[in-house]
Amino acid sequence: MAMTLIGLSGLSGQTCHLQPVIGFPNGEAGIELGVSACYAGGVDGWVVMAGGCNFPENTLDPDSKKRFYKGIYVAKASGTDRLDWTKAGVLPQEMAYGVAVACDGGLVVAGGINAKGSLKDVCRIELMEGKVHVRKLPSLPCAMDNMAGALVGRKLYVAGGFTNGKASCRVFRLDMDNVVRGWEEVTPFPGIARVQPVAGSMGKGRLCLFGGFAPAADGRPAELAMDGCVYDEGSGEWTVVDGPADNWNEPLFVGGGIAANVGEDSLLVMGGVNKEVFLDALNHPQPDYLSHPVAWYRFNPYTLLYNGGHWKTVAKSQSTARAGVALAQTSHGIYVIGGELKPRVRTSKIYRLRNQQALGSKF
Repeated sequence: MAMTLIGLSGLSGQTCHLQPVIGFPNGEAGIELGVSACYAGGVDGWVVMAGGCNFPENTLDPDSKKRFYKGIYVAKASGTDRLDWTKAGVLPQEMAYGVAVACDGGLVVAGGINAKGSLKDVCRIELMEGKVHVRKLPSLPCAMDNMAGALVGRKLYVAGGFTNGKASCRVFRLDMDNVVRGWEEVTPFPGIARVQPVAGSMGKGRLCLFGGFAPAADGRPAELAMDGCVYDEGSGEWTVVDGPADNWNEPLFVGGGIAANVGEDSLLVMGGVNKEVFLDALNHPQPDYLSHPVAWYRFNPYTLLYNGGHWKTVAKSQSTARAGVALAQTSHGIYVIGGELKPRVRTSKIYRLRNQQALGSKF
């Protein structure tokens, strides 16, 4: 049964629904249990999912090994409550925690990490009548993982995360009209490093970045980035902006969440970890941290819309209270794929956010 999302009055009068979807890839042993930090997107009417990771054996055991995947799966998007997945190819290697952006009839996959370490690899997954072709693109200037990325006009940006293993404020971009030039570095964003932020475009020639955390380092405790910042291509400068908050003006942390543009200057943000629980775990780790029930971790249940410099809560659902979730936008809606319900525990549940056009309206 579809679940109606709350708080959409004042947008366009339409109603959005979160519809459960049957089906999850099963072409690699263990992936059927669900993954987080996979690469996903909507491409020419298809939902594409690749990579990801989980703990398929003895999940909560301290010695449990994280498994990475490299399968590329495709399913035709439709108005039904089912996705029939086909394993149509493989990534160059197992990988997760990178950036995926739909562009030019394909899905660009950049960076990430696997059991061997952080990655520089960039490729484009192209579909031709449902068949997959993987084309190599210029590698990143440094190994990057746990960063965010977005397409701003014709330029693909990646920002934050770990660069060569160090939490970073660095930002790179690739001109999709001139990929042979490779990546160029732009002005780093201000403030602390941002690991696992969310990103999107914000009108013509602007990149926005929210959330993320700076790990403990050099005697300093870990910190959370509760604000955001916007990069202007024209000036080459960053502006600090207000971070997300709920309808009661309580600041929300969206680190570990996901963002997607639902209009030229409308950014949908969902999921992520709880600021108090997460920060305490970073600075005061406890041996029983993995043993609590899902509700104890209080992952963010709010879906937010950022538009014109303002935030609005458009939904609250435990179905989207996940970290490491992926989104795939299609003409039939936005598919919410996988993620984790608590540390180490992944989900194979997929939902479809229907009538997302309502979200692109001005406040």
